[in-house]
Amino acid sequence: MNEKIVNAGVSKQLALIGLFFISGALGLVYEIVWARQLSLFLGVSVYAISAVLVAFMAGLGIGSEFFGRLLDKGFSPVRLYASLEIGLGVYLLLFPVILSILQSLYVTLHVSEGGATPEIILLRAGMAVAAMIIPTALMGGTLPAMVRFFAMNREIAGGKVAGWLYAVNTLGAMVGCITAGFVMIELFGLSTTLMIGGGLNILLGVVAWLVGAEPAFQVASEKSVPAKKVKIKDQPRPDMTLLFLYGLSGFCALSLELLWTRTLILLLNNTTYAFTLILAVFLLGIGFGSAVAMKFVGKTRDSNRVLFSLFQTGVGILALFSLFGFALNETLIGILDSVMRESGFLAAIIPGGEPMAQAVMFSLLTVGPCAFLMGCCFPPIAAGFSEGVKRAGGEIGRVYAVNIIGSVTGSILAGFILIPLIGVHKGVILIAWIALVSGLYALLTSSFKARTPLAVMTLIVALPVSALLLLNTDVVYYLSTQKLDAGSDVEFYMEGPSATVLVSSQESDLTPGRRPFKRLWINGDPIAGSFREALQLERLQAHIPLLLHPDPKNALVICFGTGSTAGAVKTHRIENVTAVDISREVFMAANFFQAGNLEVANSEKLTIIEEDGRNYLLTTRRFFDFITSEPPPPSNAGIVSLYTKEYYELMARRLKKGGIVSQWIPLHHLSEADFKSLVASFVEVFPNTSMWLTKWDAIMIGSLEETPVSLDTIQERMEFPEVAKSLGELGIRNAYQLFASYMMGRDQLKEYVKGIEPLIDDKPTVEFSAPRVGVGGVSVKGGNLAGIIEFREPPPSFYFTEEQQERFKSYFDSQTSFLDGRIAMNDNKMALAAGAFNKALAKNPDNPDARYALLSLNLSTIYKALSADKIDLGLAMLGDTEKLDDDKLFEPQYHFLRAMFYARMGKTDEAETQFKSAIKLDKNYFLAVVNLAGLYDTKLDEPVRAKELYGNALKMKSTPEERVLVLRAYRDVEKRLKTEMPGLGNS
Repeated sequence: MNEKIVNAGVSKQLALIGLFFISGALGLVYEIVWARQLSLFLGVSVYAISAVLVAFMAGLGIGSEFFGRLLDKGFSPVRLYASLEIGLGVYLLLFPVILSILQSLYVTLHVSEGGATPEIILLRAGMAVAAMIIPTALMGGTLPAMVRFFAMNREIAGGKVAGWLYAVNTLGAMVGCITAGFVMIELFGLSTTLMIGGGLNILLGVVAWLVGAEPAFQVASEKSVPAKKVKIKDQPRPDMTLLFLYGLSGFCALSLELLWTRTLILLLNNTTYAFTLILAVFLLGIGFGSAVAMKFVGKTRDSNRVLFSLFQTGVGILALFSLFGFALNETLIGILDSVMRESGFLAAIIPGGEPMAQAVMFSLLTVGPCAFLMGCCFPPIAAGFSEGVKRAGGEIGRVYAVNIIGSVTGSILAGFILIPLIGVHKGVILIAWIALVSGLYALLTSSFKARTPLAVMTLIVALPVSALLLLNTDVVYYLSTQKLDAGSDVEFYMEGPSATVLVSSQESDLTPGRRPFKRLWINGDPIAGSFREALQLERLQAHIPLLLHPDPKNALVICFGTGSTAGAVKTHRIENVTAVDISREVFMAANFFQAGNLEVANSEKLTIIEEDGRNYLLTTRRFFDFITSEPPPPSNAGIVSLYTKEYYELMARRLKKGGIVSQWIPLHHLSEADFKSLVASFVEVFPNTSMWLTKWDAIMIGSLEETPVSLDTIQERMEFPEVAKSLGELGIRNAYQLFASYMMGRDQLKEYVKGIEPLIDDKPTVEFSAPRVGVGGVSVKGGNLAGIIEFREPPPSFYFTEEQQERFKSYFDSQTSFLDGRIAMNDNKMALAAGAFNKALAKNPDNPDARYALLSLNLSTIYKALSADKIDLGLAMLGDTEKLDDDKLFEPQYHFLRAMFYARMGKTDEAETQFKSAIKLDKNYFLAVVNLAGLYDTKLDEPVRAKELYGNALKMKSTPEERVLVLRAYRDVEKRLKTEMPGLGNS
């Protein structure tokens, strides 16, 4: 059937282009909002997120193909476009009801207690498809419809106009990405954002209908316009090879986007803004690439084939070079830093300030060029596949659909196979070569005269670059270790589908007994550790509620971390502990924290489930005596749903009668309003609530029923051997010390959060405001603590007898002075802090927190005195500090420091004795061994013993710089021995 050609006016075309731009922006807004809403019941595990992505992309592909075929049958393009927009708007207005029905259905059909089984993955995929197939199909039909409208003008072929429209829509998507991620969700919330979008879609449809002014749903047939007969042999056949290659292009694009995001997030703070900006950079590159490439689109299929081959080959080359950019991040960011200082505009408008502005520019430099070439690939493919007008809608719809199929396949393959199997670094190299090979194939099968030399030159560049990347350090591993302090060792490292997990260990002279300072890092963020302050939080989060519970039998631990909380749970008379975490790699790392988690990973009581904690609460049929939750900070992307009122309601539904819950809320990186909002959410759900504090961490304890218990009962439970040992390692040996961490109860908490709105799922404001507060560092925690202290009250009287209340007053007042010292330290007022800690000990010498804080502060000051050569001050403080240390926590350090002061005073024999004592207590004390060797070498004239000790030091953990110095000293002694005692020099 021939068609009537409609010569649209310029104003009409511009109006429709504007509408299509807005349509692209709204589409990305919906993708972000739907992903968040669906994650509330499908979960945020990699399996759930992939299900949502597949459903979204599949809908776009189906809609593109289906409505493209309708257009080929003669449907009026603008009327179809308007109908699609109106239909989408109506669906959005109904979406809350649809979402509620699907959630109920999901919970009913979810019967597994074992995490993400194949059946559950399929169920999630089915729910995601049911939620999104209709609206995404409607969205998928808009590009073919607009292409068909513009192609009906004889001046522009369908394939060529598609490139312009694709660019317009993609740049609109970039604007939508930024608008949703920076403004709309925080300001309006999820549901209202969709309602606004739905209204706008209906308005877009109505405006398009009126602007298009098409007379009917069918364009005029050949009866109206004489047809020009074309022989079948002259009609161009679609180039299916190009179609397949463009599918590979989509495969490479989404794979690389996922791999780059996993890499870039190691450099950025793991916030919602970081993910938004990475996606925005990617869309910006694709949109501009498509627009620019339109100027180079040729008139023949072969010329467009060559053009695509060059762009696709360029994607492969630049993907390889992106890894060099990541490796040189410090240099590049240093250059950007100097540029940013000249102009603070970008830093001022981007949440996250200058660091995030630098990250945006760095992303543009490293992945922007490659994304630009990805966008360039669409116009030549569209022009090469669709040269005519008759089937412009269907052909472009098919091109778009095939690209989406490739994109979905790429994201799944990269996330589930490439990263776990070969890692991100090698994954980028592999995908780069797929892009290279597909581009070179397109080039070599074209008629381009210089195709062979160009292909050879490409391989000459790509092969050595790839070899260099494979032979050198893994870039992602390098970025993961870049934040570690000097002297840190990596004990565990693994890249999984959902996270990159690392365990670091660092010997420190500022830890008790010089025990290694261990941390758990997830995606470049330090999440937990095994040092005293971390253990205090992690263990007390279990001990306090379990000591308050009359008879706990089973427990649920959400967010496993180092396993220290689960280990503390195990010490009580618990029959089973269920630990839920989204990352299996976290469970695998538990064996590197055995001292802190009490080897819980090997306990028969422990059941581990790889699942999103919130989703587990929603779907499990089990009930628990105790539930504890210790998620990452709410400033981290995707975490805030573990701090909302609805989350606590899920907790409450899973409690047995008399059950109790505990929740960690950090004081750092949160404004006072944000912190109060998080507390208000908890208080809103649990009528019996109390707040406890460890260092800079609040522990919220809540229950539905009141369960009064006496101090004597708690003391009795604390004396259970395993519990007593676990608490004793924190310096807590009686119930008075335990209750000193109590901050406020139900009545004080209600007063504390008076007038504050609780955080809810639909409006997760803290996820957006917290990263902005985080720009100022962790100093805000002092103000938050000061605000809490104002409301601090002793525990309810039913815990204590009158005599016990009187005794407890000294513990309570002492702890308040200790907290004042914490605030002073936070404000860098060390003298004031020391005074507050001394005051705390004067009120109550049995305050382990104040004692430990003062010991640590004194020890740090003594090391500074040593560096400044203030011998008298250092020795005086050393004596006082050693007397204060009843548990001899820092005994090896005392001997070492005294030895160093004696050596500087010329008391070599006393120094030797003290060095030996330090080494006897800690045979791996590197500085003690090296300095004793130096004493033998330079003062005591015992080169043989010096050489032996230098040799021992070379076998110990040290920094590269320290090792070079020791090796130089070792060789000097060896040379001296060869001269003075030839027989010993070679021993």
